Amino acid sequence: MSTIATRAASGVAVLALAFGTVAGTGLPAAADTAKPAAPISALPQGGFSARSVDALTIGATQVGAARVSPDKATKKKKKKSSKGAKALAFAKRQLGDRYRYGGTGPSAWDCSGLTRGAWKHAGKKIPRTSQGQARAGKKVTKSKLRKGDLVFFYSGKSHVGIYAGKGKVIHASRPGKPVGYIKMKYMPYAGARRPA
Repeated sequence: MSTIATRAASGVAVLALAFGTVAGTGLPAAADTAKPAAPISALPQGGFSARSVDALTIGATQVGAARVSPDKATKKKKKKSSKGAKALAFAKRQLGDRYRYGGTGPSAWDCSGLTRGAWKHAGKKIPRTSQGQARAGKKVTKSKLRKGDLVFFYSGKSHVGIYAGKGKVIHASRPGKPVGYIKMKYMPYAGARRPA
């Protein structure tokens, strides 16, 4: 067999394997890929040239690329973070900061200073005090809380924290106690608001 025919036969075998893989009909696991299914002499002896093998290879590459490339309509769009998620992320970065009455950052906070700073970072201005924040945005029921929501405690809504999920808030509570997590059930719940 001539060198060209041998190369052509090898090329056809490789292309068949490539097309089978692209189409999802690859060889079974038990197939012996080292030996062709039919003797080389059974393959067509004429009609192949280096040029025709190159054309087949290029065609296979184009078909493979067309099958593998993702459809533009089904590409996943990156989800933009909600403002609430951004506010919560800011509050998390303040964990461990000290409490200071009237503190508005960058390293010491009171409860409403922390929540205001978090929402300012998220691109939303809210009032300075917890009572003012209790009128910002829209009212949210306890069962519909989302991360980043403002959660109020005690009579007169005198304390506020950022909802962190799983029944917890991040808050700045009192002198000597750093910014941290607390379970909502440890304080008397007084309502919640979603600034944006």
